[in-house]
Amino acid sequence: MKPTVRVILLGLTAAVIVAAVCQVTLAFGVRPLVIDIDCKPGDTRDFEIILNPGNTEETVQLSLYQPVQMLSGNLAYQEPVPETFPAVNWVRLDSYEVRVYPGEDTYVRGTIRVPFDAGGSHTVVLMAEPRVAPDQPGITLIVRYAIRINIRVDRPGLRTFAELREFDLVPGPEGEPVIRALVANPSAWDYLVSGEVTVRDSERRLVERIQLNSEAGARANLTETRIYPGSEVEYTGTVTKRLEPGNYTLRLFLRYGERGQIIQTKEITVVEGQFKFPGAEELGAFSVEPETISMEIRAGQQRSQVLQLTSEITEPALILIGGRDVEADYPYSPLSWIEVRGPSEINLPGRGRGRIVLTVAVPKDAVDASYNGYLLLGAFNPDTGEPLSQREIPITVLVGTEHVYAVEIKSLQAEKVEEGHMLYLDLANTGNVDLMPRADLVITTEAGEFVERAVLVLGEGAEKVMPLQRQQLEGLAQGLEPGSYQVRVTISDGNRELLVSDMALEVAD
Repeated sequence: MKPTVRVILLGLTAAVIVAAVCQVTLAFGVRPLVIDIDCKPGDTRDFEIILNPGNTEETVQLSLYQPVQMLSGNLAYQEPVPETFPAVNWVRLDSYEVRVYPGEDTYVRGTIRVPFDAGGSHTVVLMAEPRVAPDQPGITLIVRYAIRINIRVDRPGLRTFAELREFDLVPGPEGEPVIRALVANPSAWDYLVSGEVTVRDSERRLVERIQLNSEAGARANLTETRIYPGSEVEYTGTVTKRLEPGNYTLRLFLRYGERGQIIQTKEITVVEGQFKFPGAEELGAFSVEPETISMEIRAGQQRSQVLQLTSEITEPALILIGGRDVEADYPYSPLSWIEVRGPSEINLPGRGRGRIVLTVAVPKDAVDASYNGYLLLGAFNPDTGEPLSQREIPITVLVGTEHVYAVEIKSLQAEKVEEGHMLYLDLANTGNVDLMPRADLVITTEAGEFVERAVLVLGEGAEKVMPLQRQQLEGLAQGLEPGSYQVRVTISDGNRELLVSDMALEVAD
């Protein structure tokens, strides 16, 4: 059978090791692991969890914990202190210890009673773990399940907002340049946060556009991380382009919740020796042509693609192929359709050439849409297995012609610059096809008097907006003064008009 591209290449070894270690007696399971409760002050809500049996009889203990979010974005769990964590008193179970028998699901029911003075987001963790005899011989592997109960109490007047506590370019563990942003949630609501940074040189030329992520988000292959009330999370991104000594401008675009956005600009100076950069031989052991793959195809059809490899070093290398989704569980991923014709490992001689032949076979029942992902080609030392370098090849497969074109505007903000005001529109692609959108703005005073027109397009380095993803449109307005404005926004993709919306715009002093 031909190998299928699906897993992240450099994680293959670790995954095999984990699978080998975890050949143990099957323990009980739990579902669901996340319970979302939307309610109002004074409400009473019931919930239920199901304990799935293992292959032995077990006693399962249930207890309530308080989650604590770390800077990494991960959650730690501690014994609750009711004085500072009153939500633990809202949750009651019908039993805190149950027997789980093979071949039979066990149900545990609970009740949440919300006080009349409550509001905002509250997360209580229900921990399920087997009771183990203290005198059991040998090494015991205990599996614990942390079930998050998210209680969101709708109370008027509670606003969602975020704070940017720190933002800078700092040396990483190996001296590499790393952009770091510390984001705090001082509000009463939990929300998802994502961010990106553009780096421009003193001539305002784009050096690089960098996606920021938390440690927890990167590990889960997610582009967003949920920040809980009262928590701080660190977002980082590595600068991969060489920064020569000089002045640079960092501009951060931070999105939070449904419509929140923070834009922050920082001027920095890079001096000689401040950061470590890889040598020319480390930047790439091989090159690939083409650098991107794009094809149009109908459901039920297949198409081949040849990748030409060229070694850039004198030593031989072993080339492996894998893949990465846009984000975890992304519904418009083509990776499961891609097969490698021939061996999945390529021995590339030093300064030599090689080729990989791929086949993209679209299922007959595939929905007409744009499908996006990334091929990962990794070069390894054939003797030691040490990774040498990696190439990422974006792949887009446009299936059929009956597509859904839809967008949603999340926010519109202005930032003062030397030439006037830069306008930033945060746009979500809610359809199922790639977009190259443009926004035409007509800006008027609150009394309806015309001020000016502006055109917003994707920023340099951003080529499109994938389905279910968000991106910034940006453009310059030169005639704005501090104050309040009304803006009519028309979003189009080529000759196709997608949305017309009226919005308010506040221009700060």
